[in-house]
Amino acid sequence: MRKTVFLGVMILLGVWCLLYVGVKIDMWRLGYAIEELETQRAAFKKQQEGLQVRLSQLTDPQRVAQRAQSQLGLIVAQEGQIVMVSLDTLPQFESGGNSPVRLVREFSDTVVSLP
Repeated sequence: MRKTVFLGVMILLGVWCLLYVGVKIDMWRLGYAIEELETQRAAFKKQQEGLQVRLSQLTDPQRVAQRAQSQLGLIVAQEGQIVMVSLDTLPQFESGGNSPVRLVREFSDTVVSLP
């Protein structure tokens, strides 16, 4: 009877030790995984900051104006070159030809994209 109790206690102690060691190994494994993920997070954060700086450089109005002038040949409009046209106040033409009003309306409905 004493040997059976001793054997039962030893088995329970052995199972408890195995569970304890298994849990500790999982904790170490998860700790390394957390460190790796934190390293990746720091790298992504640094990359995001670099991309934010690049975005602010590319969307700088002075830089956009300079590129439009040098690469596309665009210039700043001088006084008198800009004419505002309101489509509501233009007269309606009966003919279906290429009336200025129809051309302006078609142009305002199209989407213009630059390279």
